[in-house]
Amino acid sequence: MAQNLDPSQFGKPFGPQGEEVGRLMAEGNKRINLWTISLMGNLANQSVLEIGFGPGIAVEELIRLSQSDLVAGIDHSEVMLAQASLRNSDAIDDGRVELKLGSVSSLPYHDNFFDTVFSVNCFHFWPEPMAGLTEIQRVLKPNGLVAITIQPRWATSEEMVDEVGDDILQWLNKISFRSTRLEKKEFDPLSAVCAIGIKN
Repeated sequence: MAQNLDPSQFGKPFGPQGEEVGRLMAEGNKRINLWTISLMGNLANQSVLEIGFGPGIAVEELIRLSQSDLVAGIDHSEVMLAQASLRNSDAIDDGRVELKLGSVSSLPYHDNFFDTVFSVNCFHFWPEPMAGLTEIQRVLKPNGLVAITIQPRWATSEEMVDEVGDDILQWLNKISFRSTRLEKKEFDPLSAVCAIGIKN
């Protein structure tokens, strides 16, 4: 069935195909999610926001691995909200997880709210990267960390992967994040890159 999926489903899953896309994301992104989480440092007693939580795998791992005060997420897909909410229902009931329908261009949180904001494999779907990163900077606390990970499946070489990472890093620099750096890890079929920055 995966071969017959509409590629646009990966940008905003919907309907029965969207449910299948969620299952594929849950399986295909788990190792990349864990790697990204490992780059974010000690998250104990912190508030964390994921942009584009998909089926909720990273949220589930954060609850399992850390003692974060709050793990929040926004996603613009109702299908993904339903899947992630079901996967993390116990943590939602306990008040440790909060998942919302929304857009990175208009985050439903006040200024200086989160210690860490991250995103895995959805930056390339943002309609306005500058607006999204500006919103992330707004909701981050001073000295808060942003981590943007992507495994560019469209790339045809590792050099193209590096270029994608460098482009994201340049976006962070434009928004005046400091201490920016790029991490890279080999995955199948291509490496993933994670651009990291600190809010001034």
